[in-house]
Amino acid sequence: MPKGIMRSVGKGAVNQHRDVKLIQIYLNLFITLDTKRVKLTVDGKIGRNTISAIEHFQKNSAGMNFPDGRVDPNGKTFRYLTLYLDEAEQNKIEASLNEPSSPPKAIASKDGRILAGLSNLVVTYNGVVASRQIVSDYSLNVIRLALKESGMNKAVITSTLRTPEDQATIMLRNAKINLGRKYSLYGARGDAVLKIYENNKSKKDSEIVELMVKKIEEYAKEGKRVSKHCVSIEDYKSLNVIDIGYNSTKSVCKNFSESKFSNALKSLESEGYIEKYIDETKKSNSCWHIEIKPNKKSVFWYNKKSILFPVRFINSEHILC
Repeated sequence: MPKGIMRSVGKGAVNQHRDVKLIQIYLNLFITLDTKRVKLTVDGKIGRNTISAIEHFQKNSAGMNFPDGRVDPNGKTFRYLTLYLDEAEQNKIEASLNEPSSPPKAIASKDGRILAGLSNLVVTYNGVVASRQIVSDYSLNVIRLALKESGMNKAVITSTLRTPEDQATIMLRNAKINLGRKYSLYGARGDAVLKIYENNKSKKDSEIVELMVKKIEEYAKEGKRVSKHCVSIEDYKSLNVIDIGYNSTKSVCKNFSESKFSNALKSLESEGYIEKYIDETKKSNSCWHIEIKPNKKSVFWYNKKSILFPVRFINSEHILC
């Protein structure tokens, strides 16, 4: 497992020799894409050129409006520097720190456009039956990007596609816990379905679900939806509607950060990778709700203003996609 940097690097930082050298190597990967900038000397010594390179990277590649010229362990700048490097690739780079010769020369390439740094980030399901585990690989990679950006390693999907029966069962279960909090969660049509439960509490659950399903299907025939989760498989394939559970994710995730993950999802929405993002972590369903159009936007090409800045380390050579 890669160690990363042990202490801070840059302006006003600790600047241990090994850590500075590692950051200089990572910065040189990105400097290669900018023909106007000169590569750093990888000597493990902090100086004006290295600090300037950190600030330039923070402003142009990490989207920081106020770059501070400092890289902290597992901080935003370090996560961006290693965004597309998996553990094996980071291990190779760290091993090169002990080699007497300088690191391999970075080269520009259009090959190897693979989301390497996302391969060790896990997105799983909880409470979703196998037939509903149909979130596209593209959408899973977008979620992994949010994990990488926030410094987290796992996310748990708790809801995807729902049949009318699924939707009615979920709404009934939640209404029985706290009906008041459920009103307005789904809008006017959802309220009408919940009203069926409120008016038929004396009946068996199976009978209530049947009545709720009938109402949901009536709306569907009119081209209206109670929930964006409740669609046909064909429609779902064109728009993945996903709930990422707050509690489920928190219970399994290393370095869990609600604010960082929320900000990462919001950033991906602003860049067009997520169609719609709603923070529902403070609501009764306690989740992050996202909607993604599979393959709408390439996640492979380099874009200075995007968090998607691909770099790979292949066969002892730095490959910049």
